[in-house]
Amino acid sequence: MSAEDSFNAHDLQTKVLKSENKRFYLDVKENNRGRFLKITEVNTQARTKNKITLALSSVEEFRDFLNMFAEFYNNLGPTPAITTRDGKLKSEFMKKDDKRYFLDLKENSRGRFLRVSQVVRYTRQHVAFPAILLIELRNAINEVIDEFGGDDGEGAQNSLPQSRECKVE
Repeated sequence: MSAEDSFNAHDLQTKVLKSENKRFYLDVKENNRGRFLKITEVNTQARTKNKITLALSSVEEFRDFLNMFAEFYNNLGPTPAITTRDGKLKSEFMKKDDKRYFLDLKENSRGRFLRVSQVVRYTRQHVAFPAILLIELRNAINEVIDEFGGDDGEGAQNSLPQSRECKVE
């Protein structure tokens, strides 16, 4: 297998969620390292695209956090509940291998939203879902889990060495 093939991923399934001027693509993909979920946020007006990736083995934990956030959101009243300067209403953290994920339910003048940030080494990527899509997002994630389970695929991920960081001068 060439180096180029190792980075290529093929699609196994795609789901689309729509909200006003945004579309969210949930793509289950597979490459030589295993299966993963790529979540892409596309803003059709600003023509911007943000994306994060989750190993399939961490999708169930992500779904559990979505359940907690959806329940918390449903218990909030309609009035603004901003309690911190940055608008955070609830925050959680999860870690998988060398990736860290920060889930923040926030509120600003445009409404409430869930920002999911992925940090790998020094790079941060994020997607922001309107809070009204939390149940729909959770349902789509449940369908992914039902079809593909929580396995990255054939132990490919476990056979790889831990990633390392090195400095080249």
